[in-house]
Amino acid sequence: MSVLWGGYMNRLELRKLSLEIRRLSSNLLNSTDDTADINLSRFLKFIDGNELISGIIQDKISGVDYDFKKCYAIGCSGWADYNPPVDEACHIKAQYDYLNFINNENTVNVRSQAMNYCWSDKKINTIIQNFLDMAFKPLIDFINDQLSMEMIAYDEEAKAMGGNTYIQNIETVNGSASQQNSGVINTYNTTNDTRSMLELIDKLLASLPEIQGVDAEEIENVKDDLEMVQEQLKTDNPKKNRIGKALVGIKKFAGDFSMKLAVTLAVGAVTGADWGMLLQQLENFIR
Repeated sequence: MSVLWGGYMNRLELRKLSLEIRRLSSNLLNSTDDTADINLSRFLKFIDGNELISGIIQDKISGVDYDFKKCYAIGCSGWADYNPPVDEACHIKAQYDYLNFINNENTVNVRSQAMNYCWSDKKINTIIQNFLDMAFKPLIDFINDQLSMEMIAYDEEAKAMGGNTYIQNIETVNGSASQQNSGVINTYNTTNDTRSMLELIDKLLASLPEIQGVDAEEIENVKDDLEMVQEQLKTDNPKKNRIGKALVGIKKFAGDFSMKLAVTLAVGAVTGADWGMLLQQLENFIR
């Protein structure tokens, strides 16, 4: 069962959490020699301090017995080897324990660990970034993927309850209609929402080549639909019937490949929740 159903987070808070963890993880992966240790400390403090993320990690590694030093060959003579375990739970535990090791040991820092490995590029900042990507990118991807799944689960739960939910886009102060006994209250603003939809479409179009496990023809079809909507939204008088036809194809694509779209394509990039947000805004627009 989702951690969310305890009721301490709503959809907007979950979205903000996703954006914050992407920001911190992006800062970590793009660290320099001057910023690596503080960025690692901030990232670790955040994931330990957030109830949902901490719960996701602990649920995954609970009862797992694995020594992270096997993964990162700490203490070996000569150049270190990176040997991630096949079991994902062991790998997540190794990364989490390694974060704590680097953060808590007085004689250890990111630079010293990065220099244990042999890199083709000898620039120190590049070495540090290569090391952080190797050592912790799978953990970051895991956290982002799980948050995307939580958002999808939240939306499915809301749908099953008959749509009695309020979902707001904080960036544009727009949202879906809220069902109340007296009727429907629509918080829709056309100008702001058009801009928001165009921004989302740009993101989704850029992400299409990165989607794995989807037939090229399906990708091309949804690209055509997205570009059709984009073209209409840029006109002074968008034809809602054309947008509606394209929306059918976009909905089908998002529905058929929802599990693949749920996976974060890159840190700070597109998740399945972005597809859901676009669909929701388009449906409001053509009403």
